[in-house]
Amino acid sequence: MSLRIRLTLVSSVLILIGMLLGLGFQVLQARQRVSNELQAAMDMAGQLLAAILPAPSATAGDGMARRQLENLQRIEAMRHLQITLLDADTAYHAVGLPADYAPAPAWFQKLVQVPVVERQRLLDAEGRQRLVLRSNPDAEIAEAWKEGQNFLLLLLLILVGLNGMLYITVGRWLAPVPRIVDSLARAEHGDFSLDVPEASLPELRTITAKLNQLMSVLRGQQAENQRLSRLSLHIQEEERRHLAGELHDEMGQALTAIKAIAWSLRQRHDPEDWPLREGVERIGDIAASMSAQVRNMLGRLRPAVLDELGLLPALQQRVQDWNDTHRDCHCRLEADEAFAALPVWQHIHVYRIVQEALTNVARHASARVVLLRLTVGTDFLIEVADDGRGFDARLTPAGMGLRGIRERCQALGGHSTLDTAPGQGVRLVLRIAGQSVSKQGGLL
Repeated sequence: MSLRIRLTLVSSVLILIGMLLGLGFQVLQARQRVSNELQAAMDMAGQLLAAILPAPSATAGDGMARRQLENLQRIEAMRHLQITLLDADTAYHAVGLPADYAPAPAWFQKLVQVPVVERQRLLDAEGRQRLVLRSNPDAEIAEAWKEGQNFLLLLLLILVGLNGMLYITVGRWLAPVPRIVDSLARAEHGDFSLDVPEASLPELRTITAKLNQLMSVLRGQQAENQRLSRLSLHIQEEERRHLAGELHDEMGQALTAIKAIAWSLRQRHDPEDWPLREGVERIGDIAASMSAQVRNMLGRLRPAVLDELGLLPALQQRVQDWNDTHRDCHCRLEADEAFAALPVWQHIHVYRIVQEALTNVARHASARVVLLRLTVGTDFLIEVADDGRGFDARLTPAGMGLRGIRERCQALGGHSTLDTAPGQGVRLVLRIAGQSVSKQGGLL
């Protein structure tokens, strides 16, 4: 649950507590008011009845009493009383609840209810006629409820208004928090480009300032690390190029000389000298085998097709050679021609990434199909996916191959993602930002 919602809920609880306290105060006030009103109405009715009705006598009739009681209905205070005229056979209710009476809810009546008071007055000497005055708090409770509704409605409006203002205000205060979280999440994957806007809260303003300063420092360190990594890889490739040249020149000449000498001896030897003939043929076979191994080493140290034809033909040749070597697994290459727009100095790194990825598939995947896709959109994407056995990336540490691929990708200003699970193959995606490609421009 977010801090914004928590603060709103706390505010709601506090206001509800205030509403309950206000309701309790209102109930106490209403109870006191109802009690006072009923007592005043009972006293007034008693005085009025004593003044307008005759004293008990043997000859009293109910006609006069009824007429006087009907006059009492015009008195407002009598609405709180139930006045009943009783005789031997009938009961005449002269005063009761008003015609527009609307009862209050039962729970409010229970909270405000006061004890009922009853008084009686005899109208004849024999006791056949009598007046019963009974307090009736329902009308007064209904009035208290009607007035209390306005109070509760006001409190409800205050609750909604305060919560709305608090929710909007806290939302504005905490607006930088999602940006901070996003910045940290991206920094976790090596992206330090997202700055956080200045916050309105002093505490968050300090945090955002420190975070932006940290991101600036990390960006500088990342750029320096990429520069050093590119320089290291450049030196490594130059050493490989130099070693390939040395092998081609020195070893190639030596093997050519050995094969020439072996051929010369084969032409001169005595046909009857079988040991010498076998030795010469053996020397020629060894020289030929060493030449093949040297050519293979030269291809791995520095593929000549990369310098002669470019990146995409070199990758096509690499995939074809891989398919010829691995008959149980087929690799399919899908390459966008625009991928050749990468700077020339980056071609060798892309080639090495593909080379190492295919080597990992051959060693660990036990796959039957491999897809190598190179696409260009906003960024340059390299995707290597297989249908092999996969692995749990949380439990299996990255090997030298994956670490080397990630280092080369970071040196190019990109980042990589690995999607795998046991039995679900491996999907490796490397993204090289097009802007970084155009901005880096070189090794140093």
